[in-house]
Amino acid sequence: MSQIKVILMIAALCAGSVSGANPESNKDFVKRMKWFTDAKFGLFIHYGVYATLGGEWKGKPVPKYAEWIQCWGKITPEEYIPMAANFKPVNLDADAWVRRARDAGMKYMVITSKHHEGFCLWDSAQTEYDLGEATTFDRDILAELSAACKKYGLKFGTYYSIIDWNHPSQRAEISTSQPPMRDKAGYVKYMKAQLKELIERYDPAVMWFDGDWAKWWTMEDGIDLYNYLRDLNPDLIINNRVAKRKEFKKDFGTPEQQTPGEALDHLWEACWTVNHSWGFKKSDTNWKKTDVLIQKQIDINTKGGNLLLNVGPKADGSWPDATVKQFREMGEWNQAHADAVYNAEYVKAPVQSWGKLSQAKGSNDSEGELFAYVFKQQENGKLEIKGVSFGAVEAFSYGGKLLPSKVTKNGVEIDLSSIKINPNATVLRLKYKGGMKNAAPTVDP
Repeated sequence: MSQIKVILMIAALCAGSVSGANPESNKDFVKRMKWFTDAKFGLFIHYGVYATLGGEWKGKPVPKYAEWIQCWGKITPEEYIPMAANFKPVNLDADAWVRRARDAGMKYMVITSKHHEGFCLWDSAQTEYDLGEATTFDRDILAELSAACKKYGLKFGTYYSIIDWNHPSQRAEISTSQPPMRDKAGYVKYMKAQLKELIERYDPAVMWFDGDWAKWWTMEDGIDLYNYLRDLNPDLIINNRVAKRKEFKKDFGTPEQQTPGEALDHLWEACWTVNHSWGFKKSDTNWKKTDVLIQKQIDINTKGGNLLLNVGPKADGSWPDATVKQFREMGEWNQAHADAVYNAEYVKAPVQSWGKLSQAKGSNDSEGELFAYVFKQQENGKLEIKGVSFGAVEAFSYGGKLLPSKVTKNGVEIDLSSIKINPNATVLRLKYKGGMKNAAPTVDP
């Protein structure tokens, strides 16, 4: 049985054991999550009223994340709420957004339908602080994005914040990470009504929650909301922040701006930004280099996780030029190495100093294929895969060129001197027979 199937079975067992959660067989859980585990790579979009400020308030930059500017800038509701009238993304091209994601190699997208500020990116019947009454911009951008996702074969997802600085139950003179709660029952009713709107109007494949750190939001509240949503759409995939993320791992975990050091015992997706801030911030030009992003994706994928990579569009709906370049270059690498991205899965193997290992789907302990992703140029042109032994093995470039190789007391040594090294990541293929096993590498004296 492949390692990824083992992880899925463990994840299903962990998910099914959560007290109070809708019962679901291991087989049904694995089936429901299959497209997600196959996806590897998705697009995260943080977009709202905060984009119109670009991280600045009254001509001065506000520190920290741009989407938190109402809090960090100590902007009162009387000042902040009217700014929704300035939210007019006239240059938002849903077709271009989704096509760009597809070309980068992404298989799904998630957009902030409602972030902590409470502004809704759709015309909700539950509030006037939305894309209907609060602005003269008259387009249904969630419908446009959902349609574009269907057109280009991506799954569409919506993010929804549990906390809401605009709602009367939590509104304060200055917003905080722990807003007050004056009417929990009323607010939960409000949330459920809005989430039902999102499901019925836009048919999201993923509902991505945040704000679970609020002290008034309990594990029981989260499980109740999880069950409510699964009753509305049994195929819906929901992240663990619907409840308390440290305890609840169904349907998948969500490490943020960090990658676990090893594979986890549940399904997971690491969310990262292309620069620093999630929302658009004029002063944030700390763009990650393409090799960093590609190697981050490989690191996450080879540990059994997905990468959800975030973009903060400008106020008018256009993307920063640097981000367009990042996506184009990631897409070139992913398209050129598609087999090593989408036909690869986690393999239990010793950590390698030069890069990462995965195995081709369908491989087993008797025979199969490994992918080696080389991040660091080898000074002597020789690459040693330590701690892994085979009955017989042949090494190839990704394109199929046979490379000189030999079995050593530490593992397998491959001569890379005849191939061109890719500055982002060089991929090798190792086809083996007669058994693969891990052994603690011997250290030469």
